[in-house]
Amino acid sequence: MNEQIVFFKDKFNVSRETIEKLNIYVDFLIFSNKSLNLIGKTTEKNIFLRHFADSGQIYDLIDNKNNIIDIGSGAGFPGVILKLLLDDKKIKSNMELIEKSPKKCKFLIELNKKLNIDMKIVNIRLEDYKFKNMNVVVSRAFKKTSETLAILLKNKNFIKDIILLKGKSYQLELDDAIKKYSFNFEKFQSITSEEGKIIKINNIQPKVVNA
Repeated sequence: MNEQIVFFKDKFNVSRETIEKLNIYVDFLIFSNKSLNLIGKTTEKNIFLRHFADSGQIYDLIDNKNNIIDIGSGAGFPGVILKLLLDDKKIKSNMELIEKSPKKCKFLIELNKKLNIDMKIVNIRLEDYKFKNMNVVVSRAFKKTSETLAILLKNKNFIKDIILLKGKSYQLELDDAIKKYSFNFEKFQSITSEEGKIIKINNIQPKVVNA
């Protein structure tokens, strides 16, 4: 078992069966990446750390795990990793992956079958998606923070928290969003990148401009 897998197993305290599913995920991801460009080629040798651990680190930040929506899911990050962690802990949760690309949705549907997990995969633009239940929204490598909030604003009454995995430009994005919207937020240090941060947002409202 290589160092990355040992790190993931120890960090998230998962079973051997979950590690086996993650190895299946790695193989299918690398195979599919040849045609779909799901992840950067240079990260293929570091999937457990660069993608799996990066996604899994937000698990404990999700207070209510009943309904989770991963927006712009792409290769399945962070939604698929969160679902595997939830199943490992035997926690029931509705996981929904929103992805506009039909080809990436096909990948996610096939991955769902290979891993034998229960997720709903929706091929739709987030702008056209209607929330029906109270949800926690998660996202990794989707859009800039202000753009994400702009799209989610109309469904704000169905969103408990928004948890965003962000890179080195997180503060610039946050400052821009603060100019346009009112919201509460917390920042957490990424465990996989010194420059990365996790932003947890709630109570988004349009900014009131004083006359």
